[in-house]
This record gives sequence, structure tokens and C-alpha cells, in this order.
Amino acid sequence: QTDCDGKPAVVRKVERQKKTVQPPRLYDLTTLQRECNRLYGFTAQQTLDYLQSLYEKKLATYPRTDSQYLTADMQATVGSLALWLWQNMPFGKDSTTAPELEGIIDDSKVTDHHAILPTVEMARTDLSALPAGERDVLMLLACRLLCATAQPHRFEAVLAVLESEGHTFTAKGKTTLHEGWKGIEQAFRASLKQKQPEDGDENTARLPELKEGQSLVLHGFDKEQHFTQPPARYTDASLIRALEENGIGRPSTYAPTVSTIL
Repeated sequence: QTDCDGKPAVVRKVERQKKTVQPPRLYDLTTLQRECNRLYGFTAQQTLDYLQSLYEKKLATYPRTDSQYLTADMQATVGSLALWLWQNMPFGKDSTTAPELEGIIDDSKVTDHHAILPTVEMARTDLSALPAGERDVLMLLACRLLCATAQPHRFEAVLAVLESEGHTFTAKGKTTLHEGWKGIEQAFRASLKQKQPEDGDENTARLPELKEGQSLVLHGFDKEQHFTQPPARYTDASLIRALEENGIGRPSTYAPTVSTIL
């Protein structure tokens, strides 16, 4: 901490910018494996095994797909399923609008199989009786469908530059204007037993109302420091991403390949 702590400061500049974050796409096998590794610690093979079991129980659609979209003929069925999930999932949020399906429908981006979805069999199944791993994967699929059909997340990003004792400080923050799909995602993560990693949004802090020329007292500000960190060890999630980005293999082969390498 610098010698500026507790000293007066002047706000030299305040920039505000309204931003919109569109809903995420649905899961293909690769993105689901990465997410399950990040949230639950599942290996790629474990995720595939759980998903295959759900498919055999008719609770999830075909696992080995590289598409994140649906076809137009699925619109009515998926709309009804999304409405049921809104009303019955613990992380469902009250919505005053119908599910927005336009962003997940694209026939041109579906080849052999569409994106992975939960099925309407959920409504007729005692989900508490499922093995824990299968239930975790199914809940993640349900959450993603709700997020993908929800409204965009909107916020105002704030950048403030302050000066004190000859030092310049930069503070970043955000004010949420409309939760949209982020509200569903946050409710889902809150329902998990263990605290989950954040996405690394750089504008997450809440700042007090600031105006240019305003005087205030600094508390807890550190001068910005830069460090060069060595690259992290590969996890299932990061190794799958590396294989995908370099065009090595196919989604159906990632699980055994990653297991062998790791």
C-alpha cells in the first residue's frame, strides 16, 4: 500500500460507458466438457460418461455434437421446455417475457446433431434420485437453456482517474442496469455447494458516485503493479480448448485424448 492511504485525492476524470453482454450460446460437447471441468472438476471423460447416461435415460439429447444451435422445427418444443424450466428450476427467475429463441435457432449451423439440451422427461423424473454427477450435468444444461433464451445483460462501466500526493490511481467499476441472463447464472452458482470461480470480469467493483473535480480521501488503494506470471498447468478445460483452437481431433475424441495426455 502506498503512502497515499488516508490522504486527500482529487477525481481528475470519470468515464462512463453503457455495455451489453449477449446471452451465451447453447452447449456442444466441447464447451460442456470445459464448463463441467471448471465448475465441478469433472474430467472430459467423466462429463461424456454422465451425459451418455442421461441420453440413455432420455433426459438429455445426443452428446457427441459440435453444434451450439437448434433447427427451426424445434422452436415450439424448446419454447415450452424453457417455460417449464423457468417455473420449476431453483435458479429460474421470474420473467415477464417469453423465452427469446431467435439467437439459438440457425439451421445452417446444425450439421448431424443440434446443441445439447435437457428434455421434457425432466418433468416426469425424480431428479433427486439421479447419481450426483448426472444431476450436476443435467442442471447445467437446464441453466444454459434458460440463459441462452433470456434477455441480454446490460451495465454501465465506470473508469475513474484520481490523483493524490503526486500519484495517479485508476479505479474501475460497474453498475448493473438490467440483470438479464446474468441473474440466472448467478442464481445457479449460488445453488451449488462449493464456491465457484468467477469469469474474471474486470469491471465488477461497485464505486461510489464520482464527479470530475470532486475531493475525497483514499482508503485501500494500491498503486497499480504488473507481474509476469508463468503459464498455468493444463486442466481438462484448458487442454480441450487448446486442442479445439489448433484443430486437433474432434469433439468425440477429446475425452480419451485428454485423459491420456494428462
